[in-house]
Amino acid sequence: MRLSSWWSYCLACSALLLIPLVGLIYIHLNQADGIAYNLVTDLDRQIPFLKGFVVPYLSWYGFLLVGFLYLVYKDRRNYYITLVEFVIGLLICYGVYAIYQTTVPRPELTGNDDWLLRMVEWVYRSDQPFNCFPSTHVLTSYLMMRAYLRTNQIATHYKIIVTAMSLLIIVSTQFVKQHVLLDIVGAVLVAEGVVYALDRVRRGWFTESRIKVRAQQSNLEGGLRQ
Repeated sequence: MRLSSWWSYCLACSALLLIPLVGLIYIHLNQADGIAYNLVTDLDRQIPFLKGFVVPYLSWYGFLLVGFLYLVYKDRRNYYITLVEFVIGLLICYGVYAIYQTTVPRPELTGNDDWLLRMVEWVYRSDQPFNCFPSTHVLTSYLMMRAYLRTNQIATHYKIIVTAMSLLIIVSTQFVKQHVLLDIVGAVLVAEGVVYALDRVRRGWFTESRIKVRAQQSNLEGGLRQ
């Protein structure tokens, strides 16, 4: 990679700082604040706690970072679109948290000699059981999967890997009892809404630009005829 290309790549990657910057809002919201609603259903109660799923749950951090870094390299335009989707989606989730706080009951963990249980304990200590609907874990994993599936610049086997990892992370939110099924539904709806809205905006700008270009061409052709 040439120096100019490397500089351009690093500059594009710096835009990723928007995500932790927006995440500062979550730190303020992640605490008890009045009534917290419980969205647990009978189906959620049938889902067992499986400590092993804490591994894919925590892999979310590295998964998103690697996913973005590769996307910057292969499809810069898609990268920026995905980043905007992330920021808007997260802001919508935080807005919901501010006005409709939910909670998820966690299982009682017994024994501390198991490294998987210690990882689960760390997750529970680090993240209070509030602000679960919609799930940002699900939102961001789903948007990353969508970003890879819609590009033609990335090989199919990478798309399969990203899709499998995204689905595994989404499923892990249920087995480590960080979220309930409605949290997944809410996150997917937010993600699809953001993708649809931005797509309509882009199409509108593209159509408007084409109209302006055609008008300029018509004016130019009319002037030449005169």
